[in-house]
Amino acid sequence: MSIKINGYTPVLAGLALILAAIPLIGRVYEKPDAALEAVFPGSEISKQPVYLSKKEQSDLTEQVGMEVNSRFYTFYIARKAGKIVGYGTFYTHVVRTKEQTLFVAVDPSGKIKDVRLISFFEPSEYRPPDRWLALLKGKGGGDAIMPGKDLPAISGASLTSRSTASTARLVLAIFKLKF
Repeated sequence: MSIKINGYTPVLAGLALILAAIPLIGRVYEKPDAALEAVFPGSEISKQPVYLSKKEQSDLTEQVGMEVNSRFYTFYIARKAGKIVGYGTFYTHVVRTKEQTLFVAVDPSGKIKDVRLISFFEPSEYRPPDRWLALLKGKGGGDAIMPGKDLPAISGASLTSRSTASTARLVLAIFKLKF
């Protein structure tokens, strides 16, 4: 028995593979400039580098319950009429095996103003819903910010909820330490 393959079969097979993989490919949800404008509309934005000493890095790792891999961060400071209205930073980390980037904004009093999903490359079923991210608003350094304690767990995405909460705790801790 012989199987005859016409010229279209390999093309169709390749197309089928590509289409099957689309749900597995992560995506960019928002451009960084758009996130800054959405959180701080009409504000003048400046960048401020933040450097951590090795001791600060070690202390933060212990404090937030996640490995702090970097000692350098860029914070964005938003001003309106010369008055600071908020701070924010973009943070990229691996959730399970692929990266997630969040923009975490903090108001001048040290409370989370907003958390925005910039990109997420894990399968889409692990993506944190916007309504869950909204629960982080108003949280400060004194809050647990722990799924299962003061945040609901995300069914089927426990690694995402834990890593997102850890990122929020890290940004608040750096803010408290450096601003």
